[in-house]
Amino acid sequence: MAACDGAPNPMRPSLASFTSVSSGDLRTLTTCNCEMALLPLSQLLALQPDYLQLLPEEEPENLVSSQRGNGGYNLFADEGFRMDGREFRVTNYISRVVVLKSHLDYKDYRETILCRPMLFITTARKASSPKETTFAFVVNTRHPKVKAQIEGGMDRVISSVFGESYKLQFDFQSVVKDFFARENFVTEADGLTFSYEFKADALLDVFYMFGLSKKTVHVNGRVMNLFSNNPEKKEVVKMFLSKMTDPYIRMASTSDRRFSAISAASLDEDAFASHRPSIDVSPKEQLVEEDD
Repeated sequence: MAACDGAPNPMRPSLASFTSVSSGDLRTLTTCNCEMALLPLSQLLALQPDYLQLLPEEEPENLVSSQRGNGGYNLFADEGFRMDGREFRVTNYISRVVVLKSHLDYKDYRETILCRPMLFITTARKASSPKETTFAFVVNTRHPKVKAQIEGGMDRVISSVFGESYKLQFDFQSVVKDFFARENFVTEADGLTFSYEFKADALLDVFYMFGLSKKTVHVNGRVMNLFSNNPEKKEVVKMFLSKMTDPYIRMASTSDRRFSAISAASLDEDAFASHRPSIDVSPKEQLVEEDD
């Protein structure tokens, strides 16, 4: 963890051309207006050690996703990833491909993926450099636009597929690629999809076998850049992420075929209502940060 706290790190790829979070974004930074967000994984580790920890003493090194008091993230991942040229193994995560075998499995899965912000790990590099940076991509499932796309996709697939078994994939690759292109970064957007298969007890489901019951939802939204080397801005981002990862209040169980009932009050929270730091948020040009 020490290497993530701002000390110079010769192994860390350059972020010199990656734009800092703007003062205009900070002025409106609340859980109800952030749909998606990107920041270097190293910065997220430094800001939220209660929920994300590296265990360098393990071999291979572990990234542990903690969910204390039902807060934290739903980390969608494979078994491992690379950061700063090192291999890491992930513990306590949701597999990016899940098989569901009953309506109870489906109900539990649907409630689980929506009860916390989603977290994905991907890489990108400056267009003029071969060095990659590992990024954290956060999806705010509390935001009504994001929530509607995920729930709507799950609702529609039930009535649109043929047969009893089906597969549904959610894809964030396009929206992240567009964001990085504006920052003059390139990415393969690996690790930015997740899917589930619902397999009914049918001896032969021809429609599923021939791919007629496989659907993809391309999730869209505004991606907010939360990267900054400025200490005051980092404190604002830390408070915002802490608010986003607070435990959700589950108002009712989710139906298999309709939108879940979530209180609108949970969408109108100001992340810093009582302890907003005094930061100059007057309009100004976006900052370009130097290497840590």
